[in-house]
Amino acid sequence: MNKKFLKKLIFCIGFAIFIYGCATKPGPNLASKAALIHPQQTKKAEVLQFLGPPVQIFTFPDGKEEWYYYYRVRNFWEKVPVVKNYKGEDYTEVLKITIKGEEVMDCTYYTVSSPKKK
Repeated sequence: MNKKFLKKLIFCIGFAIFIYGCATKPGPNLASKAALIHPQQTKKAEVLQFLGPPVQIFTFPDGKEEWYYYYRVRNFWEKVPVVKNYKGEDYTEVLKITIKGEEVMDCTYYTVSSPKKK
């Protein structure tokens, strides 16, 4: 094989890997969806319509339910072998909705960070 062909082949493979690493899949934006939920106004059926079924449900003896929605935001560099351990940030978005009967009592959005990378 000649050197020009090998250089082009290596460039094409490198470019394909770079583009693959840059591609991200959009996920749910829990912060904006949390803005749709209004305590003492939004009903349980509306939450299901906006967000779908929750990932977790906790039911308490007093009739309250806590619904949890999660979305993990992944590190941009996660697929790059050496860099992934040192760069980027992973965190999980959490949306907790407290429901009593058919009415939303409280809605809390927060993030949980993964341990910092060395």
